[in-house]
Amino acid sequence: MVLWHAGLAAALVYVTLGRARIDYRYVILGAILPDIVDGLLVLLGRDLPAGRGPAHSLVAPLVVAVFVVVSFRGERRLSLFGLFVGWLTHLVGDGMWSSPRTFLWPAFGLAFDASPREPYAWSLFTSPGNHLWTWGAELAGAAFLWWFWVAFGLSQPERWRRFLRDGRLRA
Repeated sequence: MVLWHAGLAAALVYVTLGRARIDYRYVILGAILPDIVDGLLVLLGRDLPAGRGPAHSLVAPLVVAVFVVVSFRGERRLSLFGLFVGWLTHLVGDGMWSSPRTFLWPAFGLAFDASPREPYAWSLFTSPGNHLWTWGAELAGAAFLWWFWVAFGLSQPERWRRFLRDGRLRA
């Protein structure tokens, strides 16, 4: 659910922290990284029963946050800290607290919960009616992102270029 996580992250960060000094590029990237990381682990042969593994635990964003704080300074650190914030919003968007063995991994051992399963499957497209919650969440995420696009005038080429350059939203 790419749009759900990207839109939810942008909306939650905007509502709680606003626009000042927030690099939304990294917030949005951080919001989709857990699915990318765990997806790559599955492709590399790692057995993740629900399609969710270490990237869907609290350990992963904490490692990211410590790495950013130790490795960077100033504005770069502030921008990259958005990865941590976005990653946390992903865990909220997935309701990971309902999978404590994954969410608190490795506190309860090295195995991951077998449910709830990651909603990515061919059946999303072959039987979309069986995945109404997933498609509804994607539409909600798209609506959040559309609102940002319109509210901050990102359709204007200069505003879009500035956003791509620094990730900030301007009134």
